[in-house]
Formats: sequence, C-alpha cells, structure tokens
Amino acid sequence: MWGEMAAIVADLGSGLARFGWSGEGQPKALISGFEHEGRCPVTRGTTMDWSAVEALWEKGFAELAVDPKEHPILLADSPTLRESDREKMAELMFETFNVPAYFVSSQSVLSLFSTGYTSGVVVDSGHGVAHSCAISEGFTFPHTIFRLDCGGGDLTSNLGDLLTERSLLPDDDELLTTCARIKEKYCYVAKDFALESAAIRRDTSTAPRFKLPDGRDVSLETEHIRCTEALFQPALAGCRGHGLADIVWDTMQVCDDDREGGPISTLTQFVFCFGGNSLLPGFDVRLKKEIEMRAGKPRTNMFISALTGQEERLHSAFIGGSILAGLAGFPENNFVSKAEFGEDGAKALHKRCT
Repeated sequence: MWGEMAAIVADLGSGLARFGWSGEGQPKALISGFEHEGRCPVTRGTTMDWSAVEALWEKGFAELAVDPKEHPILLADSPTLRESDREKMAELMFETFNVPAYFVSSQSVLSLFSTGYTSGVVVDSGHGVAHSCAISEGFTFPHTIFRLDCGGGDLTSNLGDLLTERSLLPDDDELLTTCARIKEKYCYVAKDFALESAAIRRDTSTAPRFKLPDGRDVSLETEHIRCTEALFQPALAGCRGHGLADIVWDTMQVCDDDREGGPISTLTQFVFCFGGNSLLPGFDVRLKKEIEMRAGKPRTNMFISALTGQEERLHSAFIGGSILAGLAGFPENNFVSKAEFGEDGAKALHKRCT
C-alpha cells in the first residue's frame, strides 16, 4: 500500500531544486542551475519548459536512487503557478512517472507551516521572483498574492555589472560565480540607502575590502549595498515593477481593508520572511521601516520574523512539505491516488490540493 511508503518531497525553485523524504529536516539532493539542452525548467517561478522539467525530475529521482512508481510525491509549487501548469505537472507524475499518489501545495503555505504557524503574511524572496500573500489556517487568499520579478539572480547579475564597470572583474564565465561569493560575504540591505551611500563616499575606509581571483586587493565602493537595493528599487537591476516593500504593503492593505473580524483582517500582525534574499543582513529591518513609512506611523503590533537559521530560510518550503507529508494519516487522506486521477482527472487535483 503506497500510504505506508515514505513520500518524496520536492521543491523546484528557479535557481535550486530540492529533493528528499517526508519526515526529514533537510533535502537529500540539491540541484543548482539545472538546464536541459540549454533550457531551464523553471523561470521566475512560473514559466516552464516541460522537457527540462521531466529531465530535472529524472535527475532528482536518480539522486535519491528511487523508482518513482514506488513512492507518493509531494510537490511545493509557486503561488502564482497557472492552473494549466499545475494540471500538466500532475499528468507528468501519473502518466510519465507512474507515481502511486501525488499532492501539491503552495511554497508559501509550506514555508509558513515549517515555522509551526498556519496564519500570517508570507514574504518569499528567492532566486528569480518574490511573492507576498496572506494565509489563514493554511489557505491562501488569491486576491492577496502579489509578485515581484526580481530576485537573487538579478542581484548577482547587477553586482557583476557594477564591478565590470569599474574594471574590477573580467566579464568571463566565472563572473557570476565570483559575484555570488562576494554577495554572500559582503552585501547587505541598507536601512537608508541614500544616507549610507553618502557616508561611504565620505569615508571609504568603511567599505569592505577583498581579494580578486587574480590576487588584487580592492575595496568595494557602494556596490555591496547598491546591488541589494534593487529588491526595493528594481529598476537598479533592470527589472520592472514595484519593489518588495510595495508588494508586501499591497498584501497588507488588502488585509486591512477586510471587514472587521474577517478572516484576514488581523493577519498583518505576523509577517514571515523566507527565501535566500531574506538571509541578507538588514533585510527584515529595512522591510519593517518601509512598511511603517507607507503606513505613516509605527506598527507596534507588527512582528516581522526572519528565521535565524540559514537552512530553515533556504529550504523552508521543503521542510514544511516534509513535515506535512510525514503526519500520520495525511497522505492517505489527502494525496490524489493514481486511480482517482484516472477517474476524475484534474477535478481530483482541485478537490484535494488547494
């Protein structure tokens, strides 16, 4: 009986795919920057190349050394994924990989579940996209979902542009790898970008210094805060749309406008931050400042939580999925079986996976 088998848990992010087992605290396999015949399986959380998606699943199963016919699957997907893509993924699971059962849930819901909470405003800022949404008792309210097509990959590329403009780094195949290391070690989110930029220009001794791959010892000017500022001013990285604080504020405004006592009227008291960009020092402090600026007053009852553990923030959707799939009776009562999908098709998915 498939309900007695450990479930495979997967989170196919834009920059990093995670595969592992229900009941385990960390993914067993991490696949970064995967491409199939030059095509990416997932772009900015939603756009998919299906041949690349299938190849990524095959690699994930190989990394776990499993036959997918023998294990149910739980997938964390984007909160803005098209219904047609969600249905096509289920078809891939049942018709190509012949899995015995399948369940899918939003990355935002699963990330929140990883904290032990089931309600709040979730901010997830990853490699290619950021989302903000309100969740109550494990259910996402679609009209509260807002997205920003600017993520960690854009910050890294932006840093590369800034450093090549100063001729500090050559524009070669190693540029983005070098910039990713610089970003992780030296970059942070300024509480006041204009003020801190001016202070660095007045006193360059405060800027971080580092060695380039060719041995040169150089100092950053304002690149270490300018590249991350793109989260709040996307145009700095060549991205369109409003900044991260704007989409979070939009979600909160929808919650605040809910009728008194409504299911989402009090959710803005708890804001949970996930994704690799939330690891940047100063991320949560700047976000709270920006929200209070838009509110025109301090929000003393607002608690912004950025988990202290790096692994918890990087793999939060996987961890939440692992916990959920490991709950006694959950797979048997909630997963869509192959027989059920064969009878009802996409209707079974819509019925069980919200």
